[in-house]
Amino acid sequence: MIGIVCTDSLKIVGHSLFNNFRIALQNYFNDDFKEVSDCDSLDNIELLIIVDEHFEPNVNIWKSVKFINKLNANNIRTLVFNFEKIFDSRFPWNADHQRVLNTINNLEQIVSDITDAKILNKKIINKQYLSRDTKLNFVTDVKQDRVLFIGQSEKISNPSYAYYQRFLLITDIKKVADFPLDIDITGRKYTYSEYLTKLASYKYILNPLGTGEFINLRYYEALKVGCIPIQQVTDNMLAIYNELDHGHTFKSAEDIHIPTKEFRALEYYLEDYFEEIKLYNII
Repeated sequence: MIGIVCTDSLKIVGHSLFNNFRIALQNYFNDDFKEVSDCDSLDNIELLIIVDEHFEPNVNIWKSVKFINKLNANNIRTLVFNFEKIFDSRFPWNADHQRVLNTINNLEQIVSDITDAKILNKKIINKQYLSRDTKLNFVTDVKQDRVLFIGQSEKISNPSYAYYQRFLLITDIKKVADFPLDIDITGRKYTYSEYLTKLASYKYILNPLGTGEFINLRYYEALKVGCIPIQQVTDNMLAIYNELDHGHTFKSAEDIHIPTKEFRALEYYLEDYFEEIKLYNII
């Protein structure tokens, strides 16, 4: 029996990321999952899947001595899909989460951040594709021929803020941009449908890096709703993300320009990625 720890309610998380994984994993394994909410829920579980070990409601389930002791006593295979930078993170408690996670004996963790993967000697990284059965609800008629940043950032300069580096980059972009740019620091004020509707109303989506060296969900959402992403990258990312050729890439503010390429849909999904990385062999 497969158990899952995955808080995927849109009303709680505000995005489709975890739900994408739930749907894709169910399609891949062709099986329903048992919801694991506490130590007693582990009875008869052979494989436990944790979708984001850093999300607080999930942490409250798995990060206890009793829970981990039962995983180890029953030799339950534990597969973790990670979505945050672990080491040298803007969230210092992430390193402690990792320390405790490493006490699980039969563990496989697929991390997102490229530097984390090197530290942990991981050969593959987690990617935030949509499931082929993900339904994005949005309404739009005409796309504005403008660039939009929509998401989290700071409104004032403070090095202690989580998205401080993104704030600095956006500040630099505003100084040098020779294209029409709109910036919406959402503060998570939109419903998911409202966010998607605004995203879909622009031709170009600016997507700076956030708190780690990986492509986030917004890149794939933008492609799904017919936008051209303008994605910040590092040299390490260029060798790992083949899907970057569907958008425009940049490394610094001076590199950004309006893409000349036409929109190209991405017909590749989480289920395809699970096949590519041979997930069955990993577990």
